[in-house]
Amino acid sequence: MIDELNKRFEPILAEFLASPSIKRIVDGELTVAEYREMMRQTFHYTRENPQMQALATVYFRGRHRDMVAPFYKHAAEEIGHEYLALNDFVTLGGDPTNVPYENPLPATSGLIAYGFHHIYNLSHLGHLGYIYFLERLPVVSGPILMDQLKGSSIPENAMTFLRDHAEIDIEHTALMDKYFPVLVSDERDMDCIEYAMKTTAYLFNEMLAQCIEAAANPIDVGWNWEELNADRLTPPLKKAETKTAVA
Repeated sequence: MIDELNKRFEPILAEFLASPSIKRIVDGELTVAEYREMMRQTFHYTRENPQMQALATVYFRGRHRDMVAPFYKHAAEEIGHEYLALNDFVTLGGDPTNVPYENPLPATSGLIAYGFHHIYNLSHLGHLGYIYFLERLPVVSGPILMDQLKGSSIPENAMTFLRDHAEIDIEHTALMDKYFPVLVSDERDMDCIEYAMKTTAYLFNEMLAQCIEAAANPIDVGWNWEELNADRLTPPLKKAETKTAVA
């Protein structure tokens, strides 16, 4: 099953890496402002991942319940990773004060919403495709992309998110060896996971493209009132010290 998963993943990855957004990185044309916006959006989608993954277990039945504990452990290990992206955002000159309280770009919201949609309305197994694409990408391509980012004058100390996930996600993608024998039964399950990988790759690329666009022409995304209300804050916010805003 794992060999089949990787076989299906490879053409999806190849198409993703051929996209105009990645080509800007390969050609050394990505600007600091564009990469900074990518890190801002990475904060937003990464923040949702632990709770999204835990949510998928609501639908585990029968022997699938054996994977609840590994899923929770995996989800717990994702907690706080958004602050690696926020650190990189700050290193590149961004002000982190309001980032946690802003709405994501529309394309980022689409990526986040798809993960929840697949769990709620399609199949919780599709979440394996969602997380596999997002975690396999930095393992396979992270080191190469980091070298190419240097050609775009992105400083190495602004690549902590990418560097850490190129290493951390080796272990996380290896968890598929545990998940698959229990959760995946037949070709229909594999088709579901492949579709989720394809859609996640497409939406992730759309997010990168909108980051490039927003760097040149900022988009007014407005306030995320759920986050503001949860912390009982009212904009405009006080300027927070960087050391308290990032971890």
